[in-house]
Amino acid sequence: MNNTGTNRILARQFSSEQAVVSEIINLKAILNLPKGTEHFLSDIHGESETFLHILRNASGVIRTKIDLTFGERKTDAEKNRLAALVYYPERVLQNDNAPLSSEWYRHTVYDLIELSKLVAAKYTRSKVRKAMSDDYRYIMDELINMPEHSIDKANYYSEIVTSIIELGNADKFIIEMARLIRRLAVDHLHIVGDIYDRGNGSDLIMDELSRFHSFDIQWGNHDVLWLGAYFGNAACICNLIRINCVYRNLQVIENYGINLRPLVTFATEEYAADKCESFLISDIYGSESDFEKDETLARMTKAITVIQLKLENKLIEKHPEFSMEDRVLYPSDTLTEKEEKLIEVLRAEFMNSKRLKEHMRMLLKQGSMYRVFNDNLIMHGCVPTEADGSFSQIAVGAQSFSGKALYDRLDTLVRDAARGEEYSVDYMWYLWCGKKSPLYGRDKMCVYTKYFEGYTEKENKDEYYNLVNDEEFCLKVLREFGACGEHSVIVNGHMPVKVKKGESPESGNCRHITIDGGLSKAYHEKTGIAGYTLVNNSQGLFLICHQPFTSSEDVVKNASDLRSEVRQLRKYDSRILVKQTDKGRALKEEIDVLKEFLFEAYGNH
Repeated sequence: MNNTGTNRILARQFSSEQAVVSEIINLKAILNLPKGTEHFLSDIHGESETFLHILRNASGVIRTKIDLTFGERKTDAEKNRLAALVYYPERVLQNDNAPLSSEWYRHTVYDLIELSKLVAAKYTRSKVRKAMSDDYRYIMDELINMPEHSIDKANYYSEIVTSIIELGNADKFIIEMARLIRRLAVDHLHIVGDIYDRGNGSDLIMDELSRFHSFDIQWGNHDVLWLGAYFGNAACICNLIRINCVYRNLQVIENYGINLRPLVTFATEEYAADKCESFLISDIYGSESDFEKDETLARMTKAITVIQLKLENKLIEKHPEFSMEDRVLYPSDTLTEKEEKLIEVLRAEFMNSKRLKEHMRMLLKQGSMYRVFNDNLIMHGCVPTEADGSFSQIAVGAQSFSGKALYDRLDTLVRDAARGEEYSVDYMWYLWCGKKSPLYGRDKMCVYTKYFEGYTEKENKDEYYNLVNDEEFCLKVLREFGACGEHSVIVNGHMPVKVKKGESPESGNCRHITIDGGLSKAYHEKTGIAGYTLVNNSQGLFLICHQPFTSSEDVVKNASDLRSEVRQLRKYDSRILVKQTDKGRALKEEIDVLKEFLFEAYGNH
């Protein structure tokens, strides 16, 4: 193999033999550090305040680190106040009515330094420095690496802290220290689908993710619905608007600068004599509401639902390979002239929204149909499967695919849709609700019968959801996707785990874990909890079960945190090191390249 080009690059990067040797030593040392902590979250569904708090408290990990750091040296109340400061430092500092004393600042800075030492312990000094604020990097580095019992330099460290306070920089320094602690508590974040719909903060969640240091997204069916709408799929646009009418969440659409006034005008005029009683929006949280009498919203819901069903009929007729002829229930597939004009206006609104474009591009860049990460298989929905355990053959165009090949083909298809390829844009609707869509995982979406026949058909789950109770089937799925590690698991979202009915998130001897615990408020009553976080660190696999979040204001004022219960699903026999991870495998390859360069450039074995 000709390595001339690679060697030229390395020669510019490393100016001497010793520089290459030092880098090899550094990389080999990193391989023996504990692996970073991964957090998995799914089915966020626009619950921005809860999601943002879970990020800030690292799913309860920071509070645990505070316990480990201070033990009995602090009371629970003191620990809670320190935790609130780490989560929301700006607001806690502003919330204190009395002026904060120099002594308070001194104690707080030293507390944060001590806590930082613990959360930074598994990382290289270089990685920790890179995570620090540019303004305070030198000072933070000195203080975090301060020896436990330093006699010779005690006055040196003390003077640093004194100067920070005397120069009026204590607030800024505390804010940056809190940010560093939060940053180091979560090494990588996996979003296992469905950022969008139901809650009103999907756009805020995307804003926060755009600032997050390391994350990936496995698309859910609600995510591809928004992607399809942005690509111009009119059936996706109608489904999206209908859902947000039902959840009284049109604000999230308007946050993207999308004008729904044309729909309001059309619905008000077209259905002026129709009270649209079957479309009246009931309170999803189970209490009486004025929205039940909101005829404008009911008319909007009916108008967009009728258009949706007509457009879906056309897609089903256009694509017989979808095998969805049984879903042609609405008696017409012909849009009126007014409906045609309305759809063209709405398409233009979705396709020309600058903010939506920014978020959808990030969803494409950071997202995929599935991911194998550190030997775990992460996907939102299911691998379509027959009753005999064989993977279903799904038509995509003129060909059929199954298992991993299906997921790979669909990943390419979504990216083709982003380039405007007509078939791929049409297929986005199928991914949202198709009979064998791996992101939907049911045989039908029952919209027509609910609104026009007065009953809801049973939506049958794919056989996959029964078969994952069997460990051998789970291992078959893992092998199919190349996840063959000793501790490999399948991580899914999508199907809410009804804990209150005795359902468990883990199955197949803990080879399969469903982490949709109902983060969305609309599902709290069904699941009995308020979401899960799965945490995979160097010591084991942990499931964190969250109770309903009150508010960030309550955390700041009353130092009350999100109540969570931690359950260890798996304990590793020995700590997982970086060399056993994807990152470790990449570092080993880098070491091999450097060793080869060292030999060729300097004759060093």
